[in-house]
Amino acid sequence: MHTFKHRKILFLLMSMNRATLSNRLSTADNIMRPVVGVVGCGRWGMTHLKTLYNLKQQGIISAIHACDIKPSKQAEVAKFADSFYTDWQTLVNEQELDIVAIVTPADTHCDLALQILDYCKSIFIEKPIGLSQHEASSIIAKVQELGGQLLVGHILRFHEAMNQAMDLISEGEIGELQRIEFNRITPRQPPNYPNIFEAMAIHGIDTACYSFGELEPSRLTVGNVVLDDNSYPTNAKLSVEFPGMKEACIDVGWNGREENRKIEYYGSKGSITVETNEVNKLTITTGQAERTILLNNIMAPLAREWQYLVEMTKSPSKHSIYPQPGSIIRSIKWVELANLEIQNTSIELNERIE
Repeated sequence: MHTFKHRKILFLLMSMNRATLSNRLSTADNIMRPVVGVVGCGRWGMTHLKTLYNLKQQGIISAIHACDIKPSKQAEVAKFADSFYTDWQTLVNEQELDIVAIVTPADTHCDLALQILDYCKSIFIEKPIGLSQHEASSIIAKVQELGGQLLVGHILRFHEAMNQAMDLISEGEIGELQRIEFNRITPRQPPNYPNIFEAMAIHGIDTACYSFGELEPSRLTVGNVVLDDNSYPTNAKLSVEFPGMKEACIDVGWNGREENRKIEYYGSKGSITVETNEVNKLTITTGQAERTILLNNIMAPLAREWQYLVEMTKSPSKHSIYPQPGSIIRSIKWVELANLEIQNTSIELNERIE
């Protein structure tokens, strides 16, 4: 199931990249190179700008315009962006944008997206797309109504080593996939008003569903939750159960002792380990044997996401939303359920204390 799907994406990106680079100076290609706006220039917004700058150097993007509410950001983005704005309304009114990326706090995604779509119908929204299924559905509906394009930043779907692992699993390398262990622990301090489910656990939930062939979970349990002084969740362990006795264990959090980014796939005949901070390597263990596969000519996942979206805008009749709407809404649904479980637990604890 996975083999053809993942290789189709890889083939599409590789073919588009070869065509773009080989015709970089042609008039036709010049016309097709999009002008991109980035709203939000925080830590991850800057990563977007650096990625786009590299794509611009390759002739894939024609111009980059940045926006952040903090005027002090102008100096930081000057190397990567052609212009800088402190409000998105001025950005969209002064620049004719082909794609806008929304890389702002999650609670602003829905309102921003619905308004920006009136000016630009191709958008890249970092995950989560919104804070509720209703917000997600509202954005998706407007994109479909406008005939636009939407890419939601579930970046691990574009991780080369993870997709290679999926191909190997579909070929029977480790037997039937039974369990996934997803780890994303960082020594970084949490942001203001942190929510570990919206920031990190959503990656684990989406990765598990994706890896099990877009399977819908049947149950989610949250444990080992750490709350900050304002009762915001900063660390958690989730158990996600799927039909067919399959499961995913997700361990995510800030303030870790060291960086730990790992996905482990366990099958009936062995396991595959992917270190998600290394896009070109995976380790296969079967029986007593262990071997490492190194991948060549690998592109960073965020660059692959951007190239995929650029291709979407060039061929809007073929595909307009990625992941599929059901997959986007599914991730939000289970994050909502995780948040609800924590809220109910907090209420129960408060009632006991009182």
